[in-house]
Amino acid sequence: MKAVLKILYAEDSPADAKLTHSRLQAAGIKCRIIRAETEQDFKAVLCQPDLDLILSDFSMPRYDGMSALRASRKQRPEVPFIFLSGTLGEDVAIEALKEGATDYVLKDRMSRLPTAVRRALRDAGEGKERQRMEVQIREQAELLDRAQDAIYLNDMAQRILYWNKSAARLYGWNAREAIGKHADNLLSLEDQCSSVEALHSLIRKSEWKGELHQITRDNREIIVESRWTLIRDDHDKPKSILIISTDITEKKQIEAQFLRNQRVETIGALAGGIAHDLNNTLSPILMAASLLRPQITTPEGQKLLDMMSASARRGSEMVKQILSFSRGVGGTHGPVQIEPIVLEMSQLASKTFPCNINIETTVAKALPAVFGNPTQLHQVLLNLCVNARDAMPKGGSLTIDASSVELDTSRLPEGLGLQPGQYVTLKVTDTGEGIPNEIRKKIFEPFFSTKEAARGTGLGLSTVMGIVKTHGGFLEVASKVGRGTTFKVHLPAVEIGLNN
Repeated sequence: MKAVLKILYAEDSPADAKLTHSRLQAAGIKCRIIRAETEQDFKAVLCQPDLDLILSDFSMPRYDGMSALRASRKQRPEVPFIFLSGTLGEDVAIEALKEGATDYVLKDRMSRLPTAVRRALRDAGEGKERQRMEVQIREQAELLDRAQDAIYLNDMAQRILYWNKSAARLYGWNAREAIGKHADNLLSLEDQCSSVEALHSLIRKSEWKGELHQITRDNREIIVESRWTLIRDDHDKPKSILIISTDITEKKQIEAQFLRNQRVETIGALAGGIAHDLNNTLSPILMAASLLRPQITTPEGQKLLDMMSASARRGSEMVKQILSFSRGVGGTHGPVQIEPIVLEMSQLASKTFPCNINIETTVAKALPAVFGNPTQLHQVLLNLCVNARDAMPKGGSLTIDASSVELDTSRLPEGLGLQPGQYVTLKVTDTGEGIPNEIRKKIFEPFFSTKEAARGTGLGLSTVMGIVKTHGGFLEVASKVGRGTTFKVHLPAVEIGLNN
């Protein structure tokens, strides 16, 4: 309370105003009372900024208390208003309180006035503090909403208490949808236990920082760098958790791509030496096949020699591709007929794949050529067939199909700049184990493999994808777990390819 209160008193009686001043002074409330008899006088004082309290009689010859109340509530709602009257009935008093009066005191019970004044001033002070705090909270909330990081507050049961706009942008749920929900149910992956470990560490150390794999409303997996701070109550008991998370998904993808590129560069650096050794290995095979041909006269033996020679020559071509890869050269391209490649791959698979795998081949008549490199296209087919073989350890069916199809814009993937027209489609289908949904989007990543270390490098499908892209085509994959997989390689027919 101020040392000296400034009180506006709407009262026509100077004696009553003096009595009121004496009563307050006697109760220890120092004050200066400004009496106003008319509406003009009342509103003039009402404009003064340092006003602490308004008292008003109810009935006056030249002004009335209800008019004074309405004027003060409109112009100075923060200043407490007390009716001090001898004619205020109960019904009128209730109506006055509804209109915004703080209290009322009857003149024949003036002993209540000091208590009413103190209570009114205390309530007004608390109201001002509450308003100040509300403004501060709103300002802080606005600052949090402007932050780029996702900021949210959980209770100790992991129910969300606060959710800023950046959290809504990152995760896809707005504040109304998120608040009250369990954070783990909303954000964590099904097999994610990192948040539980983070909570245990937080309770021990009062803070935690680390990476979390989370999920958004549209089921997109993201990686966030998260900072957790434990908030305690007045008794030092854990009360809530402040969480600030930054989306680092793109950063992690760039880092992973950089590491993959480094590994590919390392392989390229070694490719020259490997190619030299492979050439030394293949040369005796080609020489031996040539020397053995006059000695082996049976048709079956001649076919085996043909296949041996063709495979060795193909291996030699692959060595050239390795050298081209190490030097960053794409290889020579020209019109290529797909049928010989498919038939050669079918023969190779029939001779080398397990006998419990049935191989079927279908090539459409009058199949158009594609513009590309025959060795690279053979490598595409070989990698897909080998993967199909490995997916059928207990046997099954492998189907190789070549056909042509007319593709319009609606059938072409966006963002690759592909032209509508005639395409040659190579389709490799197996009846094997299938590809689970959770790893399907990773199968074309370099070095990703579900095979044992001795059986695969993880480069097969990434190589396929790279070759198909350099040939102006695209890939499609369809798979069901336990029912097999189909890879479709779409390559532009030579008319399209020559225009590119």
